Amino acid sequence: EGLCQQGKNFANKIWNAFRLVKSWEPADIPQPESARLGIDWYRARLNETLGEIEDHYAKYRISDALMATYKLVWDDFCSWLLEILKPAYGAPIDAKSLEAVVGLFEDNLKLLHPVMPFLSEEVWQHMRSRTPEEALIVASWPEAGAADEALLSGFAFTREVISAIRNMRKEKNIPFKDALDLEVLDEEGVPRSWDVLIRKLANIRE
Repeated sequence: EGLCQQGKNFANKIWNAFRLVKSWEPADIPQPESARLGIDWYRARLNETLGEIEDHYAKYRISDALMATYKLVWDDFCSWLLEILKPAYGAPIDAKSLEAVVGLFEDNLKLLHPVMPFLSEEVWQHMRSRTPEEALIVASWPEAGAADEALLSGFAFTREVISAIRNMRKEKNIPFKDALDLEVLDEEGVPRSWDVLIRKLANIRE
């Protein structure tokens, strides 16, 4: 029963992610640097995970392939990328980011289709207007590209910083709406280009 509940929760997560993306209104505005970074990172993460998934399938490790897909969609796409891209309440999203996230969502559906064929096909059909010949079941499997290690390592460090700040807020009962100043001992060699994500996802003022 626990596994059935886990599957139900995962299915709900996918539907909620779909509803969130479809609720965003595109606008002809510049793409924020945080959105560009997030999209570039997720593409690298998708390429990295796709290589792992294909290796698992080649060795008939179906459970491992499913778990890699599960973590990619739940953790990386839903929990991180969508939060990075989410515009402020009532604000539009830039058209470039919206088109990119829809394309990445569709790649996720392709990876999900072997194990969740009905749900993934349903979401696929609602994502865009499609003909029967464009059904997910006959779509091409994503092609793995090179995984940018610099992007992956940079985001991994950034995620640790954001999580640490969030944990501190929770321990000290500091509401997220209260912006904080953050003092940094920059000894890690991480490019400061990631600061835009820390500011947004941890509500850092300076």
